[in-house]
Amino acid sequence: MTAQHRERPQMILVAMLRLSKGKARPLKYEDIVVEAFKLFPDEFALRGYPAYPDSSDIHKPLYGILKKKGFIRAANKTFTLTSRGTEIASQLRSNAGAAIKAERSGDRMSRDVKLELERMLACDAYKLFVEGKQERILDTDFFRFLGCTVRTTKNDFIGRRTATDEAVNKSQVLGQPDEETAAELVATWSFLQEKFKDIIERRRERS
Repeated sequence: MTAQHRERPQMILVAMLRLSKGKARPLKYEDIVVEAFKLFPDEFALRGYPAYPDSSDIHKPLYGILKKKGFIRAANKTFTLTSRGTEIASQLRSNAGAAIKAERSGDRMSRDVKLELERMLACDAYKLFVEGKQERILDTDFFRFLGCTVRTTKNDFIGRRTATDEAVNKSQVLGQPDEETAAELVATWSFLQEKFKDIIERRRERS
């Protein structure tokens, strides 16, 4: 697989950002196919027919890696950029002249991470943990901490877990919003993963 092929998911994010105009609104699969082809015709052209797009090149990344990384949400055959996906796509677009990469600054907290942390800090799971009432934390509290529900699909669940893990790690590295809270978040997340490890394993195995 060429480097260009490995970058297809990033190219799709850029196409979705342009279509959505930076807003969290659902996009039709067909529109994403056409927009990706317009922006990157050499990569998304139908083999042997360079004037036409190949939709198969869009399908796998949308339902696979982009959902798993928490960059998009999928529902009713439409796709929406998450706040995390929007930020990554914006970075990709600004760097497109050089190379398509999803690198982040290592010394600042991005907007999507701040939103993740604000959600977690407002959850009952976090509040009960710091109050020493861990036995009262339910599976519904665990799902809320992740930002999903019991009905969330396998790949979306994996994406939410990845986003949560990265946000907690970023909080710890930067000591934000403050070092004490960052340490509490790390401890809460570690506890939740152990307490609800059976749920996590079942989600991994779900087809």
